[in-house]
Amino acid sequence: MSEPLHTAFLRNIVNHKDARSEITGRLGKVKTIKQTVSTGVSMIYVVRKTTARVEMWIYRGPKPHQVDEAKSIHQHFLQHRDAIEDAFGSPLNWNHGQRKTAYSIQCDYDDFRLEDVDRWQEWADTMVADMNRLHDALRPHVL
Repeated sequence: MSEPLHTAFLRNIVNHKDARSEITGRLGKVKTIKQTVSTGVSMIYVVRKTTARVEMWIYRGPKPHQVDEAKSIHQHFLQHRDAIEDAFGSPLNWNHGQRKTAYSIQCDYDDFRLEDVDRWQEWADTMVADMNRLHDALRPHVL
């Protein structure tokens, strides 16, 4: 394979028959696909060697007032957690603990393995379907 594994896998997402253009961005230089859906809010596919996720990422900037804005948006969605998770169909991760200036609502795939090329189509199908469900579950609550 002439391109990096991350790029080759993410190309499957971008070209997937069920990927929606309004929430699936173009393939970038990093190991993600990002599409901005409103100011400071993006839908992102994230792929690493041993984990992957689909998420709504909330980031307004690094300044204290911008972090407060992002937190406020996250809190708004958190108030609707039960309805969002019911619409999604399963629990979501609401706290990506390593972030200091951004917040997310995400579906994690801890059993994802990038090197398992034989499962790429299965993973692409799952991730695209979950991103569509995540977007649909969040949409009624967008500010």
